[in-house]
Amino acid sequence: MTAPARTTSPSSLLARIARRLRREMRRPFKPLLHAMRDRQAPSLHQWMHESSVPMTLSTKSALIVAPHPDDETFGCGGVIAMKRDAGVDVHVLMMTDGRQSHSHIPGVDPRQMEETRKKELLAACRILGVPDENIHFLNLADQGVYRLSPEQQQKAAADVASIIRSIRPGELFVNHPTDRHPDHEAVYRLVDDALQQIDFPLDVFKYPIWLIWKGPYRWTRQPVDLKGASRLDVRGVQERKNKAINVYASQLPVLPPGFVDQFTGGFEYFFR
Repeated sequence: MTAPARTTSPSSLLARIARRLRREMRRPFKPLLHAMRDRQAPSLHQWMHESSVPMTLSTKSALIVAPHPDDETFGCGGVIAMKRDAGVDVHVLMMTDGRQSHSHIPGVDPRQMEETRKKELLAACRILGVPDENIHFLNLADQGVYRLSPEQQQKAAADVASIIRSIRPGELFVNHPTDRHPDHEAVYRLVDDALQQIDFPLDVFKYPIWLIWKGPYRWTRQPVDLKGASRLDVRGVQERKNKAINVYASQLPVLPPGFVDQFTGGFEYFFR
């Protein structure tokens, strides 16, 4: 039996055409808007700092959840180093394989990039004090977390919940829910689903990576979503964090101008 042909209503077709036209009309202005956004980002970071409140680091064990290799160091390198210096147990859960970071550059082998980033992750974590056996890999596809089917999402959340239960951390650090990167935001949703399956209390902290540097140009220099963060003084371990950042030699050349500066100023920021 032949399936009936799918029909498209005139209103649906017009809506798709309108969306396509809007995308095409914005295309010539994208480079300018991105340049404006990059120039604006340092002042937005300063606003986040000025509106934040001081935070004291606890002695609770921690699990750092990172979408890609380097996010754990950028967002939480100071937390990791300070807790490890205090003898506190820290684990890192790497959610993706990281292989697509150079997908826009012809000739880069994704398999080789995956291996390179894994080596960089292990080296950076050793500098911060995390032993190899405390690093866990979920190996989801880089640039594919937000494309998971409902069944795949359910399995991934269950796997994350299983890891959390096996570690039983007192604190969990995960990227911001609106971190301006589709993989990052999908990772947050997976972790949030996993936390619904946990039957013991733990404190959750959300760290920004792309929150300021991605997305559209902001017309206000004091955006509400950046207000009220907690700031942790990590100046005592900043030199070691910088050393761990520099391990990511494969990634630093492809990051936006000034992007890394937000992670080298001696403070880390978290939302509760």
